[in-house]
Amino acid sequence: MRAIIEDFQLAAQANHQHGAATTKQFTVDDTCQSMNPPAQTRPLSLPPETAVVEIPFDGDQLDRKQMAERLTAYLDRLRDGSVLAIDAPWGEGKSWFGRNWAAMLRNGNHKVAYIDAFEQDFIEDPFLLIAAEISSLVDAGEKEKWKARAAGVMKALLPVGTKALINVAGKALMGTSDLTGDFLDAAKAAQGKAADAAEEWVKKKIEDHEIEKQSLQHFRETLAAFAAAQTKPVVVFIDELDRCRPSFAVRLVERIKHFFDVPNLVFVLLMNRDQLEKAIRGVYGSDTDATAYLGKFIHLSWRLPRDHSLQASHPNHSALVFVKSVLERYGFDRNTQGSAQEFAPELAAWVVALQLSLRDVQRACALYVMANTSWTGLVAYLIALKINRPSLFAKIHADSSATHQECQQWLSTLVDQSPDGDKSWPGTYFQALAELHGSLHGEANSTAGRPIVNSHLLFGNRNNLPHGNPFFTCIQRIDLTVQTY
Repeated sequence: MRAIIEDFQLAAQANHQHGAATTKQFTVDDTCQSMNPPAQTRPLSLPPETAVVEIPFDGDQLDRKQMAERLTAYLDRLRDGSVLAIDAPWGEGKSWFGRNWAAMLRNGNHKVAYIDAFEQDFIEDPFLLIAAEISSLVDAGEKEKWKARAAGVMKALLPVGTKALINVAGKALMGTSDLTGDFLDAAKAAQGKAADAAEEWVKKKIEDHEIEKQSLQHFRETLAAFAAAQTKPVVVFIDELDRCRPSFAVRLVERIKHFFDVPNLVFVLLMNRDQLEKAIRGVYGSDTDATAYLGKFIHLSWRLPRDHSLQASHPNHSALVFVKSVLERYGFDRNTQGSAQEFAPELAAWVVALQLSLRDVQRACALYVMANTSWTGLVAYLIALKINRPSLFAKIHADSSATHQECQQWLSTLVDQSPDGDKSWPGTYFQALAELHGSLHGEANSTAGRPIVNSHLLFGNRNNLPHGNPFFTCIQRIDLTVQTY
């Protein structure tokens, strides 16, 4: 262990050397040499986070507990019931936030149900899913009554939800058992004629209409009585909604409005609004105003916050804090010096610049472990492109002059957007990358062959510079190539 720590310390000293600008003289054969412990000692994946939360917001790296506390204050004022939405792209930690907020609410004596909709979107009608989860919150003495009321509603919904009955009437006459009892009875009464079977079924539905209306009314009364008996709003979280089948996701939202809209019952949808709106257009047609349609069902919506400031090297920047926490899970001790300490702010800069998701950060750190290199600035850049802009990553691998020019121009815009331009971090880092692309841009480029200022930000130790094309060398560490013969 002492040897490992000493290696980290030596790497840190080398990475912080500041001196005269270096030229593009790639003279060291042992390029991309590692200054971390052996790569094979570190995992390339992280175990999935447990769904059971023992301490709410334990290990909260993004300060999201504050958001949960604010939302809880709003929640207790929603006595008339409501549907709330927590909106964030895929991989931004919606599930982690939802499960921790749910645990916080349980600790505050709220009755809480948590539904992973994606795990159960095989269920034909989401009414059953929601009713079953709420059933788990009902007191034992009322549970049978609750189940009976829910079953009455399901009886009305199930025939329509399971099959397009008119189209499969002939199948019933051929002996299939994959139909509801009501339709089978109607088919038998029609004595083998498909059209008559459908007609008999419609007649039966008309006759049962009043009974079904009463079943729905009784269900809503029972649900309202249960919710009203609670001192605080009952909360039902619905997670992974945007990953469900479009028809299931849309129907679930509709079921909430039509059957579960009672006072003192609050639904929290953890979702990607853009994806859900696409699902709505997929169900009702591309011309549907999905935003307006979804607005009929959701009362209040919030986005998970993230820090968009480019000053990602600040010790309290959320991107940097999260990157360091992920590296720690991969086995890099925060108190240990080494190239991992240099990689963290460099990756954090790309988290902000490319809006990498939290799941992207985990993948990036896995690739860094696989790369096992002290060229942290260069590898952070290439990893970010591999994850977020794979087409550009492939073009860099192809090593065309036009690609180097494209990247140089793009990086220059990031320099201009950085605080103080190229005078401070991360502008100096983006500028060094732009100069590296320029040095490979060809003889016609005015920056070709010029010194790369702050090259230590890309390669660490000035004595550890690469030879040949550094992009190609580094790409070999994070990507697999297939040789043809």
